[in-house]
Amino acid sequence: MKYYLPALIFIFTLTNCTAPKNVKSLHSDLSAQKNLQDSLAFELCQLYGLDQGVRSPITEGKRISWQAVQYTDTITFNKLLAFVKDNGFPREELLGENYKRECVQAAAGSVLLHNPHMLINNKEYKNIFINQVRKGNLPAGFLATVLDKYYWAKKANEHKVLYGSQFGMPCRDIKEETNKARTEIGLPPLADSLFKDCTTPFKDKL
Repeated sequence: MKYYLPALIFIFTLTNCTAPKNVKSLHSDLSAQKNLQDSLAFELCQLYGLDQGVRSPITEGKRISWQAVQYTDTITFNKLLAFVKDNGFPREELLGENYKRECVQAAAGSVLLHNPHMLINNKEYKNIFINQVRKGNLPAGFLATVLDKYYWAKKANEHKVLYGSQFGMPCRDIKEETNKARTEIGLPPLADSLFKDCTTPFKDKL
C-alpha cells in the first residue's frame, strides 16, 4: 500500500500538469481552423463581388461593357479553379458557419454559370470538377446544369441541351450521347419520357 500512494500522487500530478497543455493545444487548433475558414469565406465573397459587381449596371438599367464582363469572368474563373485545386469545391465541411452566408454559397455556382465554355472547351478543367463530384463535394446535377448552360445559350441550337437539367430536356435523337455524357459526370441515364422530339438536329460538337 505504501508503494501505491506515491505512484497515485505522481499520476495525479502528471495529469494536472499535462491537461492544461492539451486544452491550450486544442484551443489553438480550433482557432487556426476558424481563421482558415474565415479566410476562405472572404476569398469566395470577393469572387462573388467581382462576378456580380461587373453586371450591376444591368439591374440599374444602365449600359454594360461586355468586354469588361468577359475579362472579369476569366479572372473569376481562374481564381475559382485555383481555390478548388487547393481546397476542393466550397462546402459546409470546409467553411463551417461561414457557409450560411449568401456570398459564400453563391460564389462558385455564379462563376461557373457565367463560364460554362471553360469546361466545355477544356477537358482538364472539366475533369477537375468531375473529380469534385466523385469526392462528394459537388452535386452532379448542378454540374450538368452548368454544362447545359453552354448549349442552351447557343442560338444555333435553338436552346437545345445535352445533359437534361434546369435548362430543359435533351432531344430524343441524341439519347445515346446524352446518357453517355451523364454517366461521365456521375448521373444515371435519363428515362425515355425525359427526352423531347426536336424538329432540327442538334448542331454542336458532343
